[in-house]
Amino acid sequence: MPTLINETVLRDVLDEQVSKLADEMLNENLSGRTWSIIEFKKACCFNRDRRWVVKYILDPFRDEIEYHNGHGWCIYGKSYQIRARKACEWMEENFEMIDWKAKL
Repeated sequence: MPTLINETVLRDVLDEQVSKLADEMLNENLSGRTWSIIEFKKACCFNRDRRWVVKYILDPFRDEIEYHNGHGWCIYGKSYQIRARKACEWMEENFEMIDWKAKL
């Protein structure tokens, strides 16, 4: 029996709304927040060891992620200061570039 609802259109509408809501929540919850490396590794790196995060993310991608002149999301120094929202966006876009199977 045919349905009265076009399932493809309904799925597309729901996907769009969920995506929009997720973007709003990300911006609302993370905008202006900074993380320590401990918070970053818990939120974005499957809680890998701090040394693993430095070796396989922060060091290899330093040219791309180091904060200067309004670009990047990691301030390098005695400790790492990480801009939460920008870090999450970068991790989402570059997830496949990270060797998640790498060992210390």
